[in-house]
Amino acid sequence: MMSTEQLIISIPITQFDRDKAHKFAQEQSNSEKAKQVYENTLAVLVTNSYLQMLDVSTALQQSYSWNAVARLSTNIADLNLPDKGHLECRPVKKNDRTCYVPQDVWNDRIGYVVVQLDEECKQGNLLGFTSQVNSTALEIKQLQSLDNLLVTLHSNQTVIQLSQWLENIIDTGWQNIQEIVDRRAMNPLFVFADISPEVADSDKMEDVVTQLYATQNEINKVDSDSEKALIHLLKNTCNEEIRWKAAELLWEINPQNPAGGIRKAIDLGMYFGKNAVALMVAILPKPDESLAILIRLYPGGSKTLPPGLQLSGLDADGNSFFTVQSRNKDNYIQFKFTAELSDRFNIQVALGDANITERFVV
Repeated sequence: MMSTEQLIISIPITQFDRDKAHKFAQEQSNSEKAKQVYENTLAVLVTNSYLQMLDVSTALQQSYSWNAVARLSTNIADLNLPDKGHLECRPVKKNDRTCYVPQDVWNDRIGYVVVQLDEECKQGNLLGFTSQVNSTALEIKQLQSLDNLLVTLHSNQTVIQLSQWLENIIDTGWQNIQEIVDRRAMNPLFVFADISPEVADSDKMEDVVTQLYATQNEINKVDSDSEKALIHLLKNTCNEEIRWKAAELLWEINPQNPAGGIRKAIDLGMYFGKNAVALMVAILPKPDESLAILIRLYPGGSKTLPPGLQLSGLDADGNSFFTVQSRNKDNYIQFKFTAELSDRFNIQVALGDANITERFVV
């Protein structure tokens, strides 16, 4: 446990700031909502002033809290930081021991700052920072130093926000897999049915889909159209392996079909031995709002991965929850798992002394 007394940063609240907050508050339908928006806006403006003093780039207009519809429908107090993400700025009063953090903002945030407003709203005190929350009541005495916020903001690595991918908000550098990986390496027909690209026509695809259904005795194939049959299987099977196989086949037929979730890839930008490699991440939403995640590592220019290349997953505390290693002539390695909203994890690729890490939040 740490004391935040010596870490408090005080920022004056100008009349201009109060006028802006009052304008947003007047748009609300009742006094309670107006008070919430007023204080949220001031917390954002105090944080914005602090970060601008430190030459940290901010974008108020691109913040969710600067959107009239978002203010009306949610309890939101975010500040957009270009190329980094959204920082949530939660207000408290002088004697508050906890800070309320609505569940709606537990994900899609690079962190949270707590701003104490004085009674006349003429000064805001930044009390501290935390990188994640999992309760509506954040204890102020548990806040980390604001130094941790600066470390997070000046980190060279962006945290990839996977839940945003489902809204077609894709992080810089991540592309459609066809732009990075050779088609032969990623074609599921070659994995499941020993079919060459020259004969991978609609009849062969139908045969593969029929074979996939044959493994699911409780689910009947309802349509001869392969795409519709795969969508039906994706919606009705409880077998995660079958879901992934159906998704991969659907990617081959129609990569844009939303039933297949989404997959993106990135050139990791470094060589392991003499080999460039590409990282693919695919996500499939599940009925309970968690995400099924597939991590796959492909060779870049060569046909196979170098032997001994390791693909590892690390949880938020740095503990490994999977490691797979390439063998001779592997054309990819992979791992599948399920994650909940707001979960954080890192993916590390390593060979000898060479390694690179990509950071993710669900």
